[in-house]
Amino acid sequence: MRVLAIGTTGLNMRELAASLERVHGERGRGRLGVYFVEEELKREVDWVSFLDSDDYHWQERVWREAVARAVARVEEEAPDHAILFMNLPYFRKSRFFPAVDIAVVKAYRPDLVVTLMEEAHVVWRRIQLREGREKTGAALRLKDVFAWRTVSILLGDTIARAIGVHNIVTAVKHPAKTIYAMAVEGARPRFYLSFPISLVRGDPEARREIDGFRLEMHRRYHAFDPLTMDERVLKSAKRRGDVAVLEGPERWLLPQGLEPAVGDEPELYPMEIPADQVEEVEADIDNLIRFRDFRFILQSDAVAVYRPFMRRTLHRGVFSEIMYAVNTAHKRVFIYLPPEDRATGMDSPFDPSSVEETPGRFYEAIEKFASRFSVGR
Repeated sequence: MRVLAIGTTGLNMRELAASLERVHGERGRGRLGVYFVEEELKREVDWVSFLDSDDYHWQERVWREAVARAVARVEEEAPDHAILFMNLPYFRKSRFFPAVDIAVVKAYRPDLVVTLMEEAHVVWRRIQLREGREKTGAALRLKDVFAWRTVSILLGDTIARAIGVHNIVTAVKHPAKTIYAMAVEGARPRFYLSFPISLVRGDPEARREIDGFRLEMHRRYHAFDPLTMDERVLKSAKRRGDVAVLEGPERWLLPQGLEPAVGDEPELYPMEIPADQVEEVEADIDNLIRFRDFRFILQSDAVAVYRPFMRRTLHRGVFSEIMYAVNTAHKRVFIYLPPEDRATGMDSPFDPSSVEETPGRFYEAIEKFASRFSVGR
């Protein structure tokens, strides 16, 4: 299996690579090779000069040559599985580059493209801290990071379509075994986990119950989880003068018992972001979250929905995901809707064949569906 993994600067690709290598050591067969295009670039050119150059054709050429050297290493070492990491695109002074040379990417013969994501504020802060140490001249606003990520996904789709493979978009805070299974093993089925978030953030009991569902699904299957990225905390960040302050514990990420492939460094928090930069993106955050979650649904084989009317409240995000899964993405949907969530006289708006009233029946229906897939978990 050959995987092309792309993403923006500020993603901790090395930590992800190390996590995937650990998983491979536990369950993989043969040798896994990991390669980094930026290593090849920095061996041949000064990094800051490369980023700052006005010679766009030179930038394209040295990037193309770096990719070619990395591909040559893969061919020479001939690992059983290979992951080629690259930052794509680069972004400097409001300009994206280079134009991707599909021919040099084809020479790698990738079986899959994986586009990596992480919370924009985490990437922004990492770049800010790195700039304080290395003085490369990087200067980004939070909105730049959101735009950069969107362009990276677009390029991933463009490359995948040009070479005839799939592009899986995933967050690096998924468990390493999940990313490894999807990328290296091609494991299926893949589930999207849909559950209340916004209206139960302040309800510890509801959060514990939902985290129990998430933990169960992650342990049993390969799942895309919307809370492997938590950017809605930007909207509720405390204001201190002209900065918005994020504390680490405010986030709702993976449940206890699961470790992300890439964690947040302690030095990131408390995170102070200029309030005007947060205000620039507030109107777009929900739209970007919806885009990401719908993409996860498209990449899944089915959607597992947990209590869409929890506390007898309509959770609009969950409802929209069910409608998208059924009517647009044409995915199987499994819904746990216990009797206590139904108001008196309320009929379920969902297809009765997709609804179960007990956890046991819910997981039983999911398992019956999963058993149809021949690829191991």
